[in-house]
Amino acid sequence: MAMATGLSIKRIAAHQQHSVPLLVLSETAQQTALPLMEAMVREGLGHGLGVVVVCLEQLLSRDIMCQPAVALVDCRPTMAQIGDGSAFLPNGTRQIDLARLDRDVCSQIERISAVSKVSGGFVVVIDDLEPLLSISRVDTLALLRKFRSVAKHCQSSRILARYSRDIADQRTDKGGPHLPLVSNVLRSIADAVVDVYPMDVLGTWMPGWYSNGEAQPFVTLGDNDERRGLLRLEHRRQSGKVGYEVAAFEINEQQRPVFSAVKAVATGEPPSAATAGPDPRQHLPFNLDLTDKQRQDRADVELPYLEAQAGEIHYQMAEEDDWDEDDPDDDLEI
Repeated sequence: MAMATGLSIKRIAAHQQHSVPLLVLSETAQQTALPLMEAMVREGLGHGLGVVVVCLEQLLSRDIMCQPAVALVDCRPTMAQIGDGSAFLPNGTRQIDLARLDRDVCSQIERISAVSKVSGGFVVVIDDLEPLLSISRVDTLALLRKFRSVAKHCQSSRILARYSRDIADQRTDKGGPHLPLVSNVLRSIADAVVDVYPMDVLGTWMPGWYSNGEAQPFVTLGDNDERRGLLRLEHRRQSGKVGYEVAAFEINEQQRPVFSAVKAVATGEPPSAATAGPDPRQHLPFNLDLTDKQRQDRADVELPYLEAQAGEIHYQMAEEDDWDEDDPDDDLEI
């Protein structure tokens, strides 16, 4: 039985489904989404799209960064900034000018769109949302909405952002702890969210994760590997419907993503007679089983309450009884 209801993720990654202007990759400490993100970037380059890399933590792989259709917006602090302390705020948060970042990204989009082979199409890659969220959740989400709007009005364009849900969901921002979780907010503005998990996690997933709502058997898979894992896709379509999909992914030798449905193997089936435990009735001094005659005799017994139900109920009014001839529903306009 296939646990994925289809492979929409394959069409999205291959840019065959253009209704995903904002795609968010969500990872955990146990499984990074970076190899999958880089493989999706290579798919975009292979389709002739220009790429703008917003680097907040680390550069993407060399084979990506050396492409002529790739532009870099480097937001990492320099050694001089780290040395004089200007790279960080007093509370330890990174010092990043979001307004300048906005201008730089828009400028690079215009430049890279000119060399794009797909009608000015582009991919903006944000390697890690955490440094931006640590400055201001509200401003970061506003920035994502703006970039999404730009990508939505340009054919085949997309914003590809990665974040760690383990860290981001612990942030409260200046508004206090009453703010909703970052994961929930990102799901509300993103067109698709891909949650990445290690391969050994599927055994604990619940049946409610599947869009058809049917119970699915659990499976057991191999060891963790950053180049292969499991994903759960939440895709918000233009019609407003939300579809879910569970699939496996692997980065092949050509550094491209390969997706496949997860084959489920049922576990925990009822034990057979050969593996069943000893019969607890075998040492009893009396017999709990019935013979055929005993079963027939029991079925022929007419129970008293069944006989009483077959009769009639007669009621005789007493002197103190007050019989009301009026209709109790007479005041209702029925």
